[in-house]
Amino acid sequence: MNGPTAGADDFAFVDAHHHFQDYSGGHYPWLSDRNGEEKLEGDLEPIRIDYGPADLQADLGAFRIAGTVHVQNGWDPKDPVAETRWLDGLAARYGRPDVIVAFADLAAGDVECVLAAQAAFGRVRGIRQILNWHDEPRLRVAQKPDLMQDPGWRHGFALLHSFGLSFDLQIYWPQMRMARHLALDFPETTIVLNHFGMPIDRSDDGIGHWAAALTALAAAPNVAVKLSGFGLGHPSWTLADTVPLLRRSLDIFGPGRVMVGSNLPVDRLFASGRQIGEAIRAAVAGLSPSERTAVLVGNARRLYRF
Repeated sequence: MNGPTAGADDFAFVDAHHHFQDYSGGHYPWLSDRNGEEKLEGDLEPIRIDYGPADLQADLGAFRIAGTVHVQNGWDPKDPVAETRWLDGLAARYGRPDVIVAFADLAAGDVECVLAAQAAFGRVRGIRQILNWHDEPRLRVAQKPDLMQDPGWRHGFALLHSFGLSFDLQIYWPQMRMARHLALDFPETTIVLNHFGMPIDRSDDGIGHWAAALTALAAAPNVAVKLSGFGLGHPSWTLADTVPLLRRSLDIFGPGRVMVGSNLPVDRLFASGRQIGEAIRAAVAGLSPSERTAVLVGNARRLYRF
């Protein structure tokens, strides 16, 4: 699994945002829920599957995978360490994932114990707790809009540095002002913005607000960004409407703070792995060779400490 496949495309990247799934084990409430409520991702039926390293390589086809970062996937929150334990076993057998971004509820009373248990696994480099808040319930994940300002949650966030952990941040643009304050208040903690800030409103006004908020957030030097999740909130995405936003993100953050990811299998709902890879290829086409290598491989390896 670690080397290039036969006849592989010479275009290689670290997939810095993907998920593996043991769906048949019944561990994912968000995937198993069939209560009829509309979800950001739409109909989840096509991704109610087991999904492992071989599936990721098959989806990405001829693209060479130079490493992978598994990001927590909504495993039963009553036992978040169980997902890490399962992934660690997967990596021992197949060599993937290289790195794990695990889950912890930073506002929970036992957060220090959970962080210690997660950090005890050698592949764990960070924590993600999804903070998306929107007036529309289908676009909302967090329990409240201002967790980043909550003293209890910030206490948990402050512990990340002592465990050597980064934080994967998933929000919409109206939350980026709070995120900038968080980044400046904790400059020793690396924050990785997921899915290029999720510009779900693709109107001219929406893109203007997103770009302005992204620019302000990028002023905090400890924030990086992933180009991933192209179909989230915009399921009919195309190269024409999405690649300019990826390039704009690159311009805002600069090639030293940008990574790429497939968000598979979730983004199977919106595109093929080949289309995702081609969007990544198009986004970096204008960069110099050294910049392209940094965005596709080097930044992920450095920031997630491969």
